[in-house]
Amino acid sequence: MLSFLKNLKGKTPTPQEVRAQVQEESVLSAPDTEQSHQEQHQDQAESTGIVTSLSLHESWEAKLSKSEQYTLSFMAQELTPLGKGNISIAGTSLVPHEDGVEVTAFVRNSMDRPIQLGEMTLVVLFGDQQLFTRQSFDLSEIGEIPPRSARPWSFVFSREHFLQVEVLLVNWKIAFELAQKKMVLPAQLELEESWIKALTDQQKNSLIELAKTLPALKEGEVNFQSVQLRRDENGALHAMLLIRNGSKQSLSLENLPLALYDATDDKVAAGSFNLGNFIVNANTSKPWMFIFPPELIEKAEADFSRWKVIIPQGS
Repeated sequence: MLSFLKNLKGKTPTPQEVRAQVQEESVLSAPDTEQSHQEQHQDQAESTGIVTSLSLHESWEAKLSKSEQYTLSFMAQELTPLGKGNISIAGTSLVPHEDGVEVTAFVRNSMDRPIQLGEMTLVVLFGDQQLFTRQSFDLSEIGEIPPRSARPWSFVFSREHFLQVEVLLVNWKIAFELAQKKMVLPAQLELEESWIKALTDQQKNSLIELAKTLPALKEGEVNFQSVQLRRDENGALHAMLLIRNGSKQSLSLENLPLALYDATDDKVAAGSFNLGNFIVNANTSKPWMFIFPPELIEKAEADFSRWKVIIPQGS
């Protein structure tokens, strides 16, 4: 958890070194941390904002030397002042971890009262706001953050949640998912955990590249992009689709009627799929496999040189 202190060990960092080491901050208004999925516009913190002082969790305090605590205290006070009433997260280090990557950050509270956070989704972005990984964390483990304080904490993002591989993590930042306004784009790909585990790196990269290269969606448009079709040994047809949500709201799919057409525009199969509570986030693409069993197949000899899956009219 102290990897970000190694380069500073034995000396107090200068303000310039602190600013060079701390990544761009992600800021939420306090109501956003206490009300489900409610976003409000926040102005950038001005230089006349609130300076946060170091607050250590007891587990960190027990492991840190006095000199390391002093260094952290200096870093906390040199962070960019916050506007009043905000919660922010500022990354200081991203290093490899046996389970994935470990990000160390200051979680900051600029309110005049303590705050206890709960489960929240954090994301790691790189380059031009590209999504590298997203994962939920129980932030209650950080403990109660006192007023006008900054508390350091380390977050391990598991490899199974990575959405991209073999990327250069430059210009990275850790952020609250709710605080991001530019992260969710139609080209962004989101994979369910089961898919991340099942797909090879090559398959993941292929899906990512497909999501990036497809034509942009109109605002509010939902699109089903055909990706892959195969027939199994029992005669069932497995159709992989990329569900693209171009709206500003999450799309919830429970029962989805679909029809499969071949190159001659003949209907080959049709059925209704129970997806439980399948969510495609706003401005995001998510792949899913739909299996048409033999009893739903209406045309045995089909031409699959081209094919498409649509929602039947009237459904």
